[in-house]
Amino acid sequence: MSVDDDWLKVAARCRECGAVYSAWVRSDDSVQPIGRKDGCRCGATTFQPLSKRNDADAPAARNGSD
Repeated sequence: MSVDDDWLKVAARCRECGAVYSAWVRSDDSVQPIGRKDGCRCGATTFQPLSKRNDADAPAARNGSD
């Protein structure tokens, strides 16, 4: 499985300070800011996606494949 099949790129907000980052949301709904392996600049590691994961947003749905 490629990264594109398992991850969705979104904007996500730090739950502590409100900073917004580009992030990956995995199929298990975990959120990882892009380029910030240690989390937010404030030290927090929990993020909230600013848009909800939607099956229509998944790459397989956009490509019409399973």
